[in-house]
Amino acid sequence: MTRAFEGGGFAIVGHRGGRTTPQDPEWPAENTMPSFERAVAEGADAVELDVRLCESGEVVVLHDPDLSRATGGRDTRAVRSVPYLELASMRLFGGEQGPPLLRDLLPFCVQRGVGLNVEIKYDDVDRGRLSRAVARELARSSADVLVSSFDPRILLAMASLAPRTPRALLTTSERRWSGFAARRVVSAPWLWAVHLERTQAQPEMVGALKGRGLRVGVWTVDDASEARDLRALGVDWIVTDAPGRLRTELGGVASARG
Repeated sequence: MTRAFEGGGFAIVGHRGGRTTPQDPEWPAENTMPSFERAVAEGADAVELDVRLCESGEVVVLHDPDLSRATGGRDTRAVRSVPYLELASMRLFGGEQGPPLLRDLLPFCVQRGVGLNVEIKYDDVDRGRLSRAVARELARSSADVLVSSFDPRILLAMASLAPRTPRALLTTSERRWSGFAARRVVSAPWLWAVHLERTQAQPEMVGALKGRGLRVGVWTVDDASEARDLRALGVDWIVTDAPGRLRTELGGVASARG
């Protein structure tokens, strides 16, 4: 099986599957099976999703810590306080179904031959319990998985719990680290990749990370010209809200799927 993250091509990763953009206002709701299915059908090499725990202990695919945005303000409960059977019955983001579970996406990605970027949410109340639950699901699957998080402690835990699964540190210009802390993390033997926010993806930054032997992804990139420039810098993959459009507009750029 071709590996989206460990292969030699430039990978396009669908952000939460894909999301509504001005060019495609009808994209299915984020982090739902229709969104993942469309991303793969339109040429994504991998899909990205967010995971957290619900009240009944399942690893559920939802970005936000509560249901406010997903229900248009009708339900403001924290995801951790709602059992999965109730979540599954909801129509979130105006769609026709509730959120899937991580265990639903793993066989989907194996069957479709695409990679899966699992972002473990750092704002979960019990990060250790969430990390252990994710590791249990990954142990049952042969999917091409990369785990990522803004919290290096989660990645350190995953290095122990799922040592064969590559790990990527998410960074953002909104969360500034001291130079010493940043150098320690990017030099850690358990770190495999860094996901830079697009405004951070300057040539010197990309070059420094690549020089340390790290893979580099960039989020969230929706412009094909910017994606070409990042590919020329040596970036290994981009995370995008518009995987189908970028696959079409990039044209001759090689896919990580071969």
